[in-house]
Amino acid sequence: MKILILTGKFGMGHMKAAEAIKEELTLCREHPEQRCTSRESDIEIIDWIEYMAPFCAKYIYGSYSALIRRSTVFYNLHYKSSENRPISQKPDLACYIRMNQLIHDKKPDLIISVLAYASKAVSYYKALSGSSIPLITCVTDITAHSEWINNHTNVYAVGSEEVRQLFARKGIPEGQIYVTGIPVRQRFKNQEAERNSRPKILLMGGGLGLLPKRLDFYQHLSEKVPADMTLITGKNEKLYRKLHGRFKNIHVLGYVKDIDAYFLCSDLVITKPGGITTFEAIYSETPILALNPTMRQEKYNAAFISKHEIGRTFFLENDAKDAERIAALICNSTQIEHYKQRMRQLKKAYTACTLTEIVNELTAALPLGGTFHDEIFSFNF
Repeated sequence: MKILILTGKFGMGHMKAAEAIKEELTLCREHPEQRCTSRESDIEIIDWIEYMAPFCAKYIYGSYSALIRRSTVFYNLHYKSSENRPISQKPDLACYIRMNQLIHDKKPDLIISVLAYASKAVSYYKALSGSSIPLITCVTDITAHSEWINNHTNVYAVGSEEVRQLFARKGIPEGQIYVTGIPVRQRFKNQEAERNSRPKILLMGGGLGLLPKRLDFYQHLSEKVPADMTLITGKNEKLYRKLHGRFKNIHVLGYVKDIDAYFLCSDLVITKPGGITTFEAIYSETPILALNPTMRQEKYNAAFISKHEIGRTFFLENDAKDAERIAALICNSTQIEHYKQRMRQLKKAYTACTLTEIVNELTAALPLGGTFHDEIFSFNF
């Protein structure tokens, strides 16, 4: 069986989700007596933006990064205005042509999308071609934004019960919505968190390295927080050069591949609350300070963190007082343990339904691949 996973590089979250899904399906951690279609599967990850527009992809991604860094107001206005938009929105014809080429070249039996735009493109293709290829849309934030919804997704894998309910209110049949959590790599799930004699704090700003730039902030952290701190700047090389080797209690790193090791040895993570990062923290049982959530989906993720008591939202106000607030939390072992306990409860809940089980169920119930050429096409997108 051929499985395509469609993703993009808007930040690092979508790509990490795609890699996590591939890893889960490849490992196929079902009981031996159960059917497991992914054991014999050829699983391929496709960057949909690069495939669709190979000569423009780097400019699309660059523009997105610039928008997030410099003008989140405009991003949020667009996000909010389209949040409850009717689901009849259509990609352009060029998008259909490229999807048709991809399907023809790869001949997938099943498509999993972790990118809303890719899900729309597959849905558009299915409507025009009459294809029966099953489509799983995996939502990578705690959001029910209408961009994720279309008429030809067979299954939605969502991150929380709250999102499941919101999707149902928007007209998605409840039997098509599964609460799986947001995919993370297996190494976050299969290792024990370390216990430290001295507290450890991880600071990170996601793949784009969106962290405070003020030296005074880090100086106060180094002086006032009784913990060993690791600061990961991601791909923000300018910030890395600015901070590296400057503070006694802060070890500064750039982009790292073994981020799980840093989560698992930390007692607290201070980070932008992306969907993937939030679930990496959950599975490694590392309480979260959701740092300055500004993008609208970050605010939804931060609300999820606060509601489920796995951390709290943290807005920077005054460098000295911010450091004191962080110090007070890391010294409050009772509160930290409460957050960890809540994370353990969430982890247990998410084991009730896995993406592997959904793939097995879906592929058993639906014909794989192919096009029904005699079908009267529906142009509801």
